[in-house]
Amino acid sequence: MRVALSLTALVAASVLSVSAQTPAPAPIHAGQSVTGRLAQGDQKFSDGSLYALYSFAGRKGDTVAVDLTSDDFDANLLVADGSGKTLAQNDDGGGRCNARLTFVAPATASYRLYANSSARAELGEYRLSLARGRAPVAADTLCKGFGRVAGMIDVGETVSGTLTSDDPAFSGDSTYFQRWILPVRANQSFTVDLESSDFDAYVLLTRGRGDKLVESDDGGRSCNARIVYTALDDHPLRIIVNSAARPPKQTGSFLLRVTEGKRQLEGANCHFTPVAAATPTIQQVSSVKTTGMHAIAVGQARQGTLTSDDVLLRSDSTYAQPWTIQARAGQTVTIDLESDDFDAYVFLRGPGLSGGRDFQDDDSGGNCHARLTATFPEDGEYEIDVNSADHYATGSFTLSVTSGSKPKSVARCSHQR
Repeated sequence: MRVALSLTALVAASVLSVSAQTPAPAPIHAGQSVTGRLAQGDQKFSDGSLYALYSFAGRKGDTVAVDLTSDDFDANLLVADGSGKTLAQNDDGGGRCNARLTFVAPATASYRLYANSSARAELGEYRLSLARGRAPVAADTLCKGFGRVAGMIDVGETVSGTLTSDDPAFSGDSTYFQRWILPVRANQSFTVDLESSDFDAYVLLTRGRGDKLVESDDGGRSCNARIVYTALDDHPLRIIVNSAARPPKQTGSFLLRVTEGKRQLEGANCHFTPVAAATPTIQQVSSVKTTGMHAIAVGQARQGTLTSDDVLLRSDSTYAQPWTIQARAGQTVTIDLESDDFDAYVFLRGPGLSGGRDFQDDDSGGNCHARLTATFPEDGEYEIDVNSADHYATGSFTLSVTSGSKPKSVARCSHQR
């Protein structure tokens, strides 16, 4: 579906703006079907959409049906006279984002036929058919799977962009997203990195109609996303720049990078805090309602309940409950936080710790439980923060601290999207 303030005006202006430079059109006849491919070097309309040009002969009163179908891009059809004036146009009349129109020749003449994409930068294979008579009306002309495209990125290229509230949003989780076209070769291996200090990066790789191939939340360093993939064929792919669902409607600047070859997945746990806002302490983010500190010692397991009376972390709308522990310098412990009521998340803060992501954990305990192994750098009192990965989540939990280290689970938490 083409997005424009005035579609007719846009298309007419686009054809006129390139009519002087158009290459010789390829002929097509009634009863004929041809296949082709929109490629990076093809002619463009002023809206950035690519096209291939054909011509057909029509006698006054002739009625022809034209179909343009593609699984790689949202098809758009235009018929124009010899001077480039648009006489007919269709975007989704063929169903499933394909284009279909019926054209009645107003005079005996040669007419131009533009096999076009509905969005800028779209590429890929198509089939164009011309037949005598009227085209049947498709049962469903609602276009699903394609949509607005932000631009194109090649393997070996890095682009900078901004995710804003003007971008489309996924209805299921209220996150904004952008589509970027990625041309590929068959059997080409590449790595996609999405990096942002403004939002928790989430990236998806899809085929033309939106069929998801792979996705990543934290495959890169820190809270950045990374996908490693090998293309099965040379059909163009789509990179979906997105954010994690918590907190909703995140926006901000990003870098999108595609490099040749396979890079290692980092697999870091992430509890995102924008760079502009330093990781807060419990005292800095406490709400009006507060509870006293709880205490735990190495070798103990304690039961507790996370409630709406606990500290509210404004950065991600989650509750946190602080526990104190006395530690010795050089002492290694494993902190386990388990809950059947919420997706457990745990922080460790105190003297000599940076407060960064090395001292936070989400799912390393398996079954959405948190497990954090740390070595205390100094003697003194440290703070363990019982937290959740879901905003405003509450419920019962078990917090335990054992001496030494325990292995981390690599199982994905089923509570995550």
